Amino acid sequence: MAGNGGIIGPANDPTLGDQITQFTSPGTYNAYTPQGDVLVVSGGGGSGSNNSGGGGAGGVSFTPNHPLPASAITVTVGAGGSAGTAPASDDGGDGFASTFASATPLTTVGGGGSGSASGGVDAGRQGGSGGGAGYSATGGEGTAGEGNDGGPGNVPNPQHGSNGGGGGKAQAGTGGNASPGETAGGDGTDYSPTYGTQYGADSGYFGGGGGGGSFFPSVPATSSGGLGGGGNSDRNTPSGSPDSAQAGAVNTGGGAGGLTTGGTAGKGGGSGAVLIKEENVFLASGVWDMNTVYEAIKAGNWEQPS
Repeated sequence: MAGNGGIIGPANDPTLGDQITQFTSPGTYNAYTPQGDVLVVSGGGGSGSNNSGGGGAGGVSFTPNHPLPASAITVTVGAGGSAGTAPASDDGGDGFASTFASATPLTTVGGGGSGSASGGVDAGRQGGSGGGAGYSATGGEGTAGEGNDGGPGNVPNPQHGSNGGGGGKAQAGTGGNASPGETAGGDGTDYSPTYGTQYGADSGYFGGGGGGGSFFPSVPATSSGGLGGGGNSDRNTPSGSPDSAQAGAVNTGGGAGGLTTGGTAGKGGGSGAVLIKEENVFLASGVWDMNTVYEAIKAGNWEQPS
């Protein structure tokens, strides 16, 4: 008979370590410990069609040492906002909320969609971070503690000017001006010190805003999305040409990059994510030997895995 109570297989040598769980779609979570560090990221905003600002990043919240109940926790992960439709001029859709429904629920707001400068809703939409504006309208307002405002637009006639960049978790989106430069999306925040570099984008960032589009001839060819999944814009693309703006990156809450071309659909925002880190969890890779299980149950330390 095997020396581990009759169970065939290698015995575990359990060690204490950090358990990190990422949700990229809805589900339920069963905690190992009474508290954990919880990151909640909502879906980013989409960009408007034809000529538009950048989508705002989804709202981001980080709650260290959040109480975790013994019962199952419902997790909702928000989708990114929809792209503005073409050939009509249309603003980008707002992202959808993410929620960690513990006893004290943690919820963030979806990112604001961007305004469209070609006859759509010029102003950026409010959200976790606000969407960038088209033309000379105002950027959308961000939600305090979750993100920042989208950048305003600018129209130095007779040329169309820069549209605003989408807001990010750490920074507001850049606005257009009379001599426009790059209207970048606002950067997200680096959470790699807690979760490592394998999650999010740009080695651990979440919540980047999308770059704003522009027809203005002296601006750079690309307006960068913010760190954390914000999509780049395709600046100075001739009207009617294929559009190379980027959608927000999945599972980062990134906003979509804005457009410059006519008759072209916008881009979608990046979906959100929920991450939970628990410390001092027993980790093992093989089969538990029966004596270890017995001693853990007797001490009240045995947890069924989720």
